[in-house]
Amino acid sequence: MYEDLSTFERTLARFGDKVSLIAGLELSGKLSPEDAYQQIKTLYKDLKDQRRQEKGNWEVN
Repeated sequence: MYEDLSTFERTLARFGDKVSLIAGLELSGKLSPEDAYQQIKTLYKDLKDQRRQEKGNWEVN
C-alpha cells in the first residue's frame, strides 16, 4: 500500500504521526506548551525543506 508513496508523502505521514504524539504529550502534561510548539515548528521546517527538495526534483524531470 505504501510502496508507491513519494519521499515527501512518507515524510508528511510521519509528520502527522509525530505531531499527534507531541500533542498527546502536551495534553497529558508531560510536555510544556512551549516545548510542544518548538518541536512541531522544527518538524514543520523539516517538512517544508523536504517539499522544496522534492519540488526541485519535479522541475528537473
